[in-house]
Amino acid sequence: MSKHPKLIAPRDSFINPRINPPISPPLNAPSTKPSDRVSQIIKQLHLRKASCEASSQPWIVFPLQPGEFELLVPLLKADQPLWSFFKDSRFAKRCDYFSRSRRFVLRMPTAAQEFFRSSVVLDIQEQFGKLAAGTDDAAEFARNVRYRGSPRLYFPADKVAGGSGDNDDRAQSHYDTHEPDAVFKHIDAQWPCIVIEVSSSEKEKELNDLAEDYILGSDGNIPCVVGLNIEYKQSKKATFSVWQPQYIEHDDGQECLVSAQTVFRDELGNLSGDKGLEIQLKVLANKDLINNSPSAITQRIFISPSTLYDFVTRAEADDEKVKEKRGKMSPLKPGAKKLRRQRTQREESKLDDE
Repeated sequence: MSKHPKLIAPRDSFINPRINPPISPPLNAPSTKPSDRVSQIIKQLHLRKASCEASSQPWIVFPLQPGEFELLVPLLKADQPLWSFFKDSRFAKRCDYFSRSRRFVLRMPTAAQEFFRSSVVLDIQEQFGKLAAGTDDAAEFARNVRYRGSPRLYFPADKVAGGSGDNDDRAQSHYDTHEPDAVFKHIDAQWPCIVIEVSSSEKEKELNDLAEDYILGSDGNIPCVVGLNIEYKQSKKATFSVWQPQYIEHDDGQECLVSAQTVFRDELGNLSGDKGLEIQLKVLANKDLINNSPSAITQRIFISPSTLYDFVTRAEADDEKVKEKRGKMSPLKPGAKKLRRQRTQREESKLDDE
């Protein structure tokens, strides 16, 4: 007699196995003294708040011990300016916490990565628009898919042993929060149908783990995670990966996370390979979102390797032009002065309250 499928990730799903930090004894007694790891996070947050160059690393990972994330939250709250910065939506989009692997991640995408992401998003949007012009199930589905920017996604977290802090802090630690770089979502669905993340090659393992959290954390309701990988140091290699949940017929039935990585630009910066980014609509459209069986849908979203290559090349060229101040701009008129708008009394009062 077969058992119900379980939603898991197989050991061989990823290029590198997950490495959890060593387990320490539970923090039974309340403590306000931060560990070295928590202190490093707070230091990085102060650097980012001050916009220091030392904080400009695109992706920093902090492995935490059990209970340390619960310790971090009240410590941040005790520093009101830092807590306000941490909760600010513009910065919060650069923070992730993974309870399953106990990792706190600070992200700061480069300008070239942001340009590349926006190019891919616009292309996918355009293709959904063309598909929506039809009259079949694929068109109906496409008409209801929207680009939703970078929303905050909450996933039920694994239970945290030990820890300190009040009930509100504990409640926060029982949810993982992720801010994907981009998502597409059907208007009737609870979860996005496409999640897009951009990273550099040295964070390939983190991108694998992030895809796992999206798919397993949503019980497989996020059917497609796209990872865009760009190398910038000694290599020009660029790749994309697509992760999808898939049922594997084992004795007890298991849901596995599978992925495939495709190179579209080699180490020397040349166009490479003939496989483009392909997303089948039948993978995105579950039976609750369309009238008929998703398997009958044959349409797809497709971006050719040459198009991806052009997107990356243009993004890097634009980034270099801005850094070198070669972009065109109009000079300030001779003798003109910059006059800032004076704050209103209401605005001044709000600043005093903060």
